[in-house]
Amino acid sequence: MILKTAAGLPLAVVDVHEALEGDWRRHRHEVDVVRVQNPPPECWAELAAAGFAPKPQVVVWRAATAASDEAFLERLTTRDRRNVFVARRRGLAAGLRLDVRPVSPALLEAFLPLYESQITEMRHGWPVAARHRERILAESEHYFAVCAWEGADLAGACISLQSPDKDEVRGRFGAVAARHHATGLTRLLYMELIGEARRRGFTWVSLGSDPNLYGHLAKPGLFGFKSRLGFVPLPSHLVDPGSGSDQADRIVNLAALGDPSFVLAYAPGPDGRPERGPALRLEMFSFTEDLDLRPYSPAHLAGVRLHHLRRPCLDTPARQAHP
Repeated sequence: MILKTAAGLPLAVVDVHEALEGDWRRHRHEVDVVRVQNPPPECWAELAAAGFAPKPQVVVWRAATAASDEAFLERLTTRDRRNVFVARRRGLAAGLRLDVRPVSPALLEAFLPLYESQITEMRHGWPVAARHRERILAESEHYFAVCAWEGADLAGACISLQSPDKDEVRGRFGAVAARHHATGLTRLLYMELIGEARRRGFTWVSLGSDPNLYGHLAKPGLFGFKSRLGFVPLPSHLVDPGSGSDQADRIVNLAALGDPSFVLAYAPGPDGRPERGPALRLEMFSFTEDLDLRPYSPAHLAGVRLHHLRRPCLDTPARQAHP
């Protein structure tokens, strides 16, 4: 067993034998997650029976651009379509102007402060776009930006990458000004991204990839937002062959994680064994026994299961930091 901390998350990395033989509830004062990295598929059924969830390390959010905005919106629920219409009305009332333009040094100079401000609000934020600035500019012919302007000021933008080999446009980096967080501007930018990808002749549009542990770097609300926009999470290897890996996670505590937290696990096949396919089942972990699962139950999932965790005793020794 190797104890470590990853972006503030205490976890134990174990092999299959340790996973199957250990009483991991005894370690919930030390770690939040017990993980088997790249477990052999022939062991997945045993791991699942022992409380571990075999899963892709990374999921990619993807949707077909459809024939028109109307055809895309038809896929959404009535409530989610209404949210798009409300975002459009609010954008019009605020005098926002949307356009699509190349990614230039001047645009990044306006965008990165918005992006970095948004990152600082996150518990474990990582300013990826700032670190990739020079690479983005060096490959700028492959990028474009969907922007929202408030007069001469940038109110929000989505920096997007065109991938003709995948027939896909991927929204890589997005941010909006704090004053627009509650107005639906992010939804408005993504709908414009979908339309621009369609106009450029692409079949697919992606909202990027998430590490497959919601409640840590990616939050449950992000999962809900992307789902309500009509996007579906897929194991990354189905979109980007060779990317990511497989893991089997067991969540034993939520000290560093949010409550609730969840993973998207490989769904069982006809024989009841987890299969490395596109179907994913949400495995939810919470201290709340009667948690409402409806916000986490979109149609694209192969089910949702709640695992009720018992809170550790409050009189236990404090955790030690792991390198």
